[in-house]
Amino acid sequence: MNNTVSFQQLFHDRIFRIPDYQRGYAWEDQQVKEFLDDLELLSPSRRHYTGTIILHRQSSGDSTDSEGNTYLEHQVVDGQQRLTTIVLLLNEISAILSADEANRRMGTGIRRKYVETQDTAGQPLRKLRLNQDDTDYFFRRGVLPETPSVSGPPNASARRLLNAKNMIKAFLADRGGDTVDRHLYAVGLHKKVTNSLHFNLYEVESAAEVGVIFEVTNDRGKPLTDLEKVKNYVLHTASSLDIDTDGFVQSVNDAWATIFVQLMSAGLSAPTQEDQLLRAHWLMAYNPHSTYWQGSKSVKARFDLRRYRDRPKDVLADLAEYVASLREACSCFCDVLRPGRTDGFSALSGDPLLRDKIVLEGSRLVRTHTVATFLPLLMAARKNSTEKPQQYLEMVELCERFAFRVYRVARRRSNYLQSDLFRLAHELYVKRCTFADVDGAIRERIAWEDESFQQFTDAQNPANWFTARDLRYFLYEYEMHLALKKGKSPNFPWEHFARPETIEHILPQSIEHRPYWRHRFGGEEHQRYVHDIGNLTLTNYNAALGNKPFPEKKGEPGQDAPCYANSGVLQELHLTEWTEWTPREIDERRTRMLDWARERWRVDLEDVPSGVYQEIPMDEDVGEDDTG
Repeated sequence: MNNTVSFQQLFHDRIFRIPDYQRGYAWEDQQVKEFLDDLELLSPSRRHYTGTIILHRQSSGDSTDSEGNTYLEHQVVDGQQRLTTIVLLLNEISAILSADEANRRMGTGIRRKYVETQDTAGQPLRKLRLNQDDTDYFFRRGVLPETPSVSGPPNASARRLLNAKNMIKAFLADRGGDTVDRHLYAVGLHKKVTNSLHFNLYEVESAAEVGVIFEVTNDRGKPLTDLEKVKNYVLHTASSLDIDTDGFVQSVNDAWATIFVQLMSAGLSAPTQEDQLLRAHWLMAYNPHSTYWQGSKSVKARFDLRRYRDRPKDVLADLAEYVASLREACSCFCDVLRPGRTDGFSALSGDPLLRDKIVLEGSRLVRTHTVATFLPLLMAARKNSTEKPQQYLEMVELCERFAFRVYRVARRRSNYLQSDLFRLAHELYVKRCTFADVDGAIRERIAWEDESFQQFTDAQNPANWFTARDLRYFLYEYEMHLALKKGKSPNFPWEHFARPETIEHILPQSIEHRPYWRHRFGGEEHQRYVHDIGNLTLTNYNAALGNKPFPEKKGEPGQDAPCYANSGVLQELHLTEWTEWTPREIDERRTRMLDWARERWRVDLEDVPSGVYQEIPMDEDVGEDDTG
């Protein structure tokens, strides 16, 4: 059905549900402001066409209120941002009018009609339910009530909802000079919204049709992502087949609901991250050649009906396999990129020690900022190691050592050997090779760059070896080493040291007018040692320590001024072992740190099987840069 209706007519006998496969509330300040500004300029005597609402009638879900009115439940396929924002506005108008004795009945009626009434059992019957349990719960308890619950928004969508509510509330508070005028303005605005705003209403019959229409009709300023386009194409293809596809359509909707929930829960719901999931899954499961990946176009080409001629059951089976594979891959994707998330590696809940080790090693790899190169491989390893999760742990450990030795120490670009790793991912996923094969292939490639690592760990003065980001990673790993020696975790998380000022030069970068330092370091010595690894440490006190003499930086336990002796950073605390800070102490500390590094990133390269997957062409510095 296609007709034009007012907002009041839209709500006449319907209740609305945002399906879980849709993304959450997305309007930012700009969209909310534009909407309110449009209302301000709208003449109450004219119709204003606000856009399209696409609904999918649900076969079950009819509800009856306490007055005997029946409502038909509809899923909102398109238009949820406008619909949700208008409900927020009417809720605030209702609150203003309900507080005024003369308008209380109108305020109560607005809330019953557009926000919430009661069913025949006296329970709340909400006119609009959002997607995702935690977002909808916050909408009901933290946004719609005049006195919301104390719990804060659980995710980005909920934060945007609360922000929209606050903007609307401030907007209404600014209108009208006194209370009477404010009430009159609210009454007039209610009439504008419910009678003057008109929508093109489409009601579609089948879930397959939903995707076809949704791809060409979208909310203002919010283009479809490739993940949404793939879903729509899959549903469109199913709708073109002359066979029963109801069960398949339901499985697609369920799969995308699960995918969106997992991505949102992991904080990976940005369009670029959705695209990254699609790409990594395709490289792993279908075609490891990254140069051929063209987003949703690749999926459409692979499952083009013309390839199947008169074999509808075959295309449906292949699509079902793709959907199931993508759904499973999403869980692996989230585990790789967000290893520490609450529900990550849930299958290992019975072995918390192994889970903790996997989370630790996975977090290390993420911090190298090279994880995108390993993503398809680790997703394949995650999928194929369910019976032997220790294999996944060993794969993550090896990838982290590869990342540090090849991309950081040897200074190779993050797409160096990427095609090899993608090919290994595909071979492992389809089980044409074993974990042992992949392990050998990766060690062989590490061996190609072993000379750089040996030069690094044997260096007498590896000054300026790292970028600032690499240096922070190296020093944080050293901090973890010192903490683990004591059987505990570092006192500060990795994110604590994200700021540039958390790296301290023990011998300061400027020693002018500092007799202590000028007496111990000549001009050439200062230049040689100031950026030496042995002279660098993580700190909380960079500004306070400045270029003070070493004894003052070292300090005494319990003193008020910041000093190494009072630091919660273990590597700073270890500096109190020395009484002086000269080239000799820097040499000694560097040797100690590089001995540790040699062991920390050690890889057994003896008896590496030569020529494993040598048929894979080396693709040095060709391909896409890392996005992880």
